[in-house]
Amino acid sequence: MRLKFILYPALSLLARLRLPRIAARVLALSVRPFPEHLPSRRGEPASYRVLVLNLNKPGFPGDIEESLLADSAFEVVSWPNYALKAMASAILAPQLSNRRYASDDPAVEASKLQFREFLLALWQRFRELRPIDAVVTANFGYFAQREFGAALKQAGTPLVVLHKENVKSPERVEYWRAIYRTRGAFEGSKILVYSDTEKELQAETGVAAREQIAVTGMPRMDRIHRWRKNHAADQSGNAPQVLFFSFWRKEKLTDMERVTDARVRIDVTDGEWANLSWTELCEGTHKAIIELARRNPQARVVVKTKAQSRRVDDSLNLLRQFAGELPPNLSVVSGGDPFPLIVASSVVIGFNTTALLEALAAGKPVIVPQFGEADDPRMRPLVIDVGDAVERARSPDEIVERASAHLNAPSPRASDLRPAAAEALTFWVGNDDGMAGQRVREAVRDEILRTRHGKAATTGIAA
Repeated sequence: MRLKFILYPALSLLARLRLPRIAARVLALSVRPFPEHLPSRRGEPASYRVLVLNLNKPGFPGDIEESLLADSAFEVVSWPNYALKAMASAILAPQLSNRRYASDDPAVEASKLQFREFLLALWQRFRELRPIDAVVTANFGYFAQREFGAALKQAGTPLVVLHKENVKSPERVEYWRAIYRTRGAFEGSKILVYSDTEKELQAETGVAAREQIAVTGMPRMDRIHRWRKNHAADQSGNAPQVLFFSFWRKEKLTDMERVTDARVRIDVTDGEWANLSWTELCEGTHKAIIELARRNPQARVVVKTKAQSRRVDDSLNLLRQFAGELPPNLSVVSGGDPFPLIVASSVVIGFNTTALLEALAAGKPVIVPQFGEADDPRMRPLVIDVGDAVERARSPDEIVERASAHLNAPSPRASDLRPAAAEALTFWVGNDDGMAGQRVREAVRDEILRTRHGKAATTGIAA
């Protein structure tokens, strides 16, 4: 973090002064292996060297670890996550953003071309200092990376997007349909997505040609499939534990509130998404978690929140509203990888989160609250519905009863997924087989070989 206070202004200044070769040298000196604890390679060099951006995005490092790092033929390096944004701030028009990149303003378009020219010169020098075969990023729409994709294409380096924002309820698909149309066309080589829904959304909105988008599935779910298969025979289990993924009243509604030009609406009484909330559902579920902890003092109850301090405070305030002092067997955990918590739990509870899909992949029983606003037909298009793969609690009391039953009589582990769980995983994250990482590796390798030899290798991945 301390280095950022030096490098960010330095890179911004070098871009403002149009000194790409010096910026390239600064970036070459800042390159680090990923993960940083990996020992330096000795002897045989890697077949493919990949620069990965956006390793600060939640979930994305796990996708990289389960795909590229699972094969010793790949070497993964990174540079500072803020590097491109620092340089973009000095050249790109200030009105450009992640939400709106398409423009017909000549001055704005001129700034894009200036940034592209700067990045092309930077990349040509950088590659002399640090040979790179491909660049991988986490989203096609980051405004500071759009011209980088074009510059890479001109320089003959593939840019592959391993798109991490994929799981969208039906109404959010419509919301993002409007947003995607404001982002302009993708300038890189390939976009890898989790699901057919995301592929169709990007193709229909002109983000990229259909043949540029491939469905690979969520790579970080591979490790969960492995865990389930490897631990099916071990029925000893852990101490009883409930994992609750805390959610707040405006869960998956805040982004909609900030968009003023998408003109997307939902048929509710007041007609505005910004005025919607899950208040009854949220309060009832948190109240049930307190009661669950009190009724089961032998079990650990873990409340998992997002890392943002506001989310932690919201969860604690809600819990204390119903409990005063929290039960001694209840703990709140913020941020971090949910995987260890999922596999150690007897039952998982949550709403509108991809973590529930990870719990299904682990073979865990999952309880989803379905009362209050979640039972309102007008709100259902805003819900990530996984069908019969989960148990539905129609009241706070039913959450307590169902979770208590799993604590007192844990479900036996099975190596195979239940059909309903497999169907849900295929639809939402394209990974019911634990092979998404391999599909990503093959797709990245294809782009590298296509660039090297002027033709694509055959991997069997459908575009």
